[in-house]
Amino acid sequence: FSLLHSSEDYYLRLPYGNFLRILRVLALFITILTPSIYVSIVTFHQEMIPTELLLAIAASRATVPFPTIFEVFAMEFAFELIREAGVRVPGVIGNTIGIVGALILGQAAVQAGIVSPILIIIIAITGLASFAIPNYSLSFSFRGRRFIFTVLAAFFGFFGIAGGLFFSLITLVNMKSFGVPFLAPISPKIKRGPDVVWRGPVWSMEERVDYLAPLDRRRQPNISRGWIKKPRGGKTR
Repeated sequence: FSLLHSSEDYYLRLPYGNFLRILRVLALFITILTPSIYVSIVTFHQEMIPTELLLAIAASRATVPFPTIFEVFAMEFAFELIREAGVRVPGVIGNTIGIVGALILGQAAVQAGIVSPILIIIIAITGLASFAIPNYSLSFSFRGRRFIFTVLAAFFGFFGIAGGLFFSLITLVNMKSFGVPFLAPISPKIKRGPDVVWRGPVWSMEERVDYLAPLDRRRQPNISRGWIKKPRGGKTR
């Protein structure tokens, strides 16, 4: 869970920092599940969306000659190619190439009838959500796993997505990093401070977490709110 944390969280006020953390968690699920959910709904579960939206999706795909899974993989590959090209090109030119390339490529693909407009929106939302994950290694792993979920959705629908989530959870539960469980302190459930998904006030984080077995348990004074508890002399303890 620390891979979803950012140093800015501790400098912001409590509600704002927690809002950003929850936003990153939502971005993580959007990154890994949005294309697969789209594929499963369009391929197997059309009855789950409103009729008006279903007609709009069907009309946008009326001129597309390729199956949905091919559309998704083609646009995902194009987006990853633009992202990598923007990173490798130095300076401001890289950002310009990324933005202009995405706009031109998406517009040209829609006008040529290769992909549907709704898929451009899906891929754009997924790409933006992947940028919200602060740790690059975590973002890259979920970007790769997204293709696996898309294949499962193309063959089995929501059952494939549920099975993929189940096996991914089993894998994460059995993983360890330097002897520490990957999902600690959620699994195994041990004593933890208020700094997992959201953080508590500064005065509630006086001790370090247990699962790291720190030599010095305390990271700030016993009473971080020294202005609250005062002796009769008026001086803080």
